[in-house]
This record gives sequence, C-alpha cells and structure tokens, in this order.
Amino acid sequence: MAAKHQDEIRKPTAEITAGCAMGGLLEMLTRPWTLHILWLLSHNGAMRFGALRRAAEGISARILTLRLRTLEEKGFVSRTVKPTNPPEVTYAPTKRMAEMDGFMAQLHALSDKWKREDIGKYLHAADPIPATQPHSEEHDAAA
Repeated sequence: MAAKHQDEIRKPTAEITAGCAMGGLLEMLTRPWTLHILWLLSHNGAMRFGALRRAAEGISARILTLRLRTLEEKGFVSRTVKPTNPPEVTYAPTKRMAEMDGFMAQLHALSDKWKREDIGKYLHAADPIPATQPHSEEHDAAA
C-alpha cells in the first residue's frame, strides 16, 4: 500500500506552478479599486496621489495608499517623490504595466460595447406606453 500511496503523490508540475502564479495575479488584480487604478495610470500616464484620488471617485485615501503600495511592490507602478514642501509624490506605470496595455485596451473596448448593448436592451425592453383610450358615451353609460 505504501508504494501505491507514493505513486498518488504528485510532484509540482509547470502547470500547477503556473496556476499558482495566475491565482496570485488574479487575486491582486481583483481587489477592489486595483484595476481602476491601473486603468487610470495606463490611460493618463503618471499621476499625483491627489489626482488619482479625484479620478477614482469614491476611493478612500487609505485604500488608494494600500493599493498603490501593493502595485509598487509587484512592479506595476513606480513611485517618485520630489522633496518639496509638501512632498510631491507621483505614480507612473512601469514596463510591467505597459505589458498589460493590450489587456486594458480590450477591457475598455468590452466595457464600451457591453454598455451600449445594455442601454440598447433597456431601450428595447421598455414597454411602450399604451395610447389613452378615448371615452365613449357607451362606456360612460355602462358605468
């Protein structure tokens, strides 16, 4: 039985390792606000913290800071600090982020397409308002 058990234990394969890498990337990218921040930087180029916060309406300073730190650690964003008073901090997309430009452009195109489709469904799904029936003397007499 021990031999059979040993055969059932599998060593990590390239597929499993790649799956773990993909899982880690997806986990990072799907955190709230992460893709939005990446889209803003990919679309606008380098941005200061305040400009990013205004562009990502509704994000708190704390969450923006956390997401930017993670993106910097993972190599998607670079952070530049100018020693002014107050310090001027700028975030810019990196080469790694540039490798996602095609993906981000596809997401943007899909979002536009699906928005148009959803608007079209809404417009076509709305029931037409029935025309008002004119009152007839027979209807009034029956009532």
